[in-house]
Amino acid sequence: MENHTARMAALLGELRREMNGAVVESMQRGEGGYGLNYGVCIPTIRAIAARVGTDHPFARFLYRQDVRELRMAALTIADPQAVTTAELDAWFCGRMPEELMEELALRLLSRCRMPVLEALRDGWLRKGCAAQRYTALMALARCRDFDAAPVAGILPEILAAYPDDLRLARGAAAFLQAASPKIGSETLNAMLERLPESSGARFLREEVAWLC
Repeated sequence: MENHTARMAALLGELRREMNGAVVESMQRGEGGYGLNYGVCIPTIRAIAARVGTDHPFARFLYRQDVRELRMAALTIADPQAVTTAELDAWFCGRMPEELMEELALRLLSRCRMPVLEALRDGWLRKGCAAQRYTALMALARCRDFDAAPVAGILPEILAAYPDDLRLARGAAAFLQAASPKIGSETLNAMLERLPESSGARFLREEVAWLC
């Protein structure tokens, strides 16, 4: 733990040197969502974190800190193949702004082993809050070998649970656009017919109309 603390302090020093005050101010006015935020752009965070290398225990330590740049860096330092179903919920904790959900999906969850992907589908997607469901959809949209048809099949129930959540509908659209070659037009049309009447469903229909 002492080694992690010293390494974290050194990493944070590197990140702070890239601080962007204008970005910090704009994020504080907007979604914000972090205890500390230095406004460092995500590509720069990734580049600095990449120099650390892969270190899963250190990444989990960093992710527990309420600092935007450390949480973002953790997602590059973590080892996707080391993520287990038992620790999955620990990656959705504390404040979760949308940019962090999307980075979590892109950099970590989409690269995990099949048992973790199945846990995303059967846990977060079926039973999670709207934000967890959005994150799961964004992660599964990037998985080439994952069976997309069962996910498409439960989208009507997901949108019915949160009928006016346009972010969730956007996640569903991203998933369908990525997975449409594996789903097929017949399955897609059948799913769209089962959608509830809601603002989220209308948004989804408009976003994927070109696939039908």
